[in-house]
Amino acid sequence: QHDIAVLFVAGFGSSMVFGSFIGGMADWGGRRLFIVVFALIYAASCLTKHFKNFNVLMLGRLLGGIATSLLFSVFEAWLIRAHADAGLKQYIGRSFSWAAYCNSIVAISAGLVANSAAESFPM
Repeated sequence: QHDIAVLFVAGFGSSMVFGSFIGGMADWGGRRLFIVVFALIYAASCLTKHFKNFNVLMLGRLLGGIATSLLFSVFEAWLIRAHADAGLKQYIGRSFSWAAYCNSIVAISAGLVANSAAESFPM
């Protein structure tokens, strides 16, 4: 149980540490590039879940924390910059509203599908 707790905290700690400067790195290195970096880091994080080695799992949690920091900074910065470049600053609020609304719809739909799948296959 201790190892599970350590892995759990490592993911949040990684996000806390990297979240403080990862957004600035994306501004410096390019938002699109860091979105691709997010996808690669997140994919690597997911791959580590298939191993029973503590060090590999820890690496996965650290990568997951970095990916979370990227997820909650780079995409929003890219959207804001894209609106500014296109001269559509007045629509930023509407875009974020639609994003939040659609995110909720997808989350609810995924929950319903998962519930149906779980009920279809008895344990």
